[in-house]
Amino acid sequence: MNQETKVATELQKMMIWNLVPVSAQEDINEICNSLMNGSVTLNELENRDPFVVEIIEKAMNQAGKV
Repeated sequence: MNQETKVATELQKMMIWNLVPVSAQEDINEICNSLMNGSVTLNELENRDPFVVEIIEKAMNQAGKV
Protein backbone atom coordinates (compact mmCIF):
# COMPACT_ATOMS: atom_id res chain seq x y z
CA MET A 1 0.00 0.00 0.00
CA ASN A 2 1.50 3.35 -1.03
CA GLN A 3 1.53 6.46 1.15
CA GLU A 4 -1.39 8.09 -0.68
CA THR A 5 -3.59 5.05 -0.06
CA LYS A 6 -2.57 4.93 3.61
CA VAL A 7 -3.43 8.60 4.07
CA ALA A 8 -6.75 8.21 2.24
CA THR A 9 -7.60 5.29 4.53
CA GLU A 10 -6.76 7.39 7.60
CA LEU A 11 -8.85 10.29 6.28
CA GLN A 12 -11.79 7.91 5.81
CA LYS A 13 -11.37 6.65 9.38
CA MET A 14 -11.29 10.24 10.64
CA MET A 15 -14.55 10.91 8.80
CA ILE A 16 -16.18 7.80 10.31
CA TRP A 17 -15.04 8.85 13.80
CA ASN A 18 -16.40 12.39 13.23
CA LEU A 19 -12.93 13.89 13.57
CA VAL A 20 -13.38 15.98 10.42
CA PRO A 21 -15.49 19.12 10.81
CA VAL A 22 -18.63 19.18 8.68
CA SER A 23 -17.31 22.22 6.80
CA ALA A 24 -14.37 20.17 5.45
CA GLN A 25 -16.03 16.80 4.88
CA GLU A 26 -16.88 17.37 1.23
CA ASP A 27 -13.29 18.42 0.46
CA ILE A 28 -11.82 15.52 2.44
CA ASN A 29 -14.11 13.04 0.70
CA GLU A 30 -13.01 14.38 -2.69
CA ILE A 31 -9.36 14.18 -1.63
CA CYS A 32 -9.80 10.58 -0.43
CA ASN A 33 -11.21 9.58 -3.79
CA SER A 34 -8.44 11.39 -5.66
CA LEU A 35 -5.72 9.78 -3.54
CA MET A 36 -7.23 6.32 -3.94
CA ASN A 37 -7.51 6.52 -7.73
CA GLY A 38 -4.08 8.12 -8.15
CA SER A 39 -5.27 11.36 -9.72
CA VAL A 40 -3.50 13.42 -7.05
CA THR A 41 -0.39 13.00 -4.89
CA LEU A 42 0.21 14.15 -1.34
CA ASN A 43 2.66 16.79 -2.60
CA GLU A 44 -0.04 18.30 -4.80
CA LEU A 45 -2.28 18.82 -1.77
CA GLU A 46 0.09 21.30 -0.10
CA ASN A 47 -1.58 24.23 -1.87
CA ARG A 48 -5.08 23.49 -0.54
CA ASP A 49 -6.92 25.44 2.13
CA PRO A 50 -4.71 25.53 5.27
CA PHE A 51 -7.56 24.06 7.33
CA VAL A 52 -7.81 21.08 4.95
CA VAL A 53 -4.02 20.72 4.85
CA GLU A 54 -4.00 20.49 8.66
CA ILE A 55 -6.48 17.60 8.53
CA ILE A 56 -4.39 15.87 5.85
CA GLU A 57 -1.25 16.30 7.96
CA LYS A 58 -2.98 14.67 10.94
CA ALA A 59 -3.92 11.72 8.71
CA MET A 60 -0.33 11.54 7.41
CA ASN A 61 0.98 11.37 10.96
CA GLN A 62 -1.48 8.61 11.84
CA ALA A 63 -0.66 6.70 8.64
CA GLY A 64 3.02 6.85 9.56
CA LYS A 65 2.27 5.16 12.89
CA VAL A 66 0.52 2.21 11.24
